[in-house]
Amino acid sequence: MHVGESDLLSSRLQELIAGGVRNVVLNLRELTHIDSSGISILVETYVSLKGQGGGLKLLCPCGPVLEVLTAFRLQGIIPRFEDEAQALASFRPLAYFANP
Repeated sequence: MHVGESDLLSSRLQELIAGGVRNVVLNLRELTHIDSSGISILVETYVSLKGQGGGLKLLCPCGPVLEVLTAFRLQGIIPRFEDEAQALASFRPLAYFANP
């Protein structure tokens, strides 16, 4: 992710959040590298969404991108998925059943 790409991603995510979006699945399947500004955007977005009762999920981070996420210990904080349907389903509240 280059500086121009980071700026574009950051502004788009900010627009979505300002427009009321609270749950975001970010597809990283074709991302081949990520720098510190990209990591910063992911963290800021995660914190912003979490603070508003929402969440950020990462879809298919792989190769060097996954290595960077692991180095920053983000793989245990920002959930990641290999399947889009599972990522989307993870936003649904869990059902609780009470025994009578």
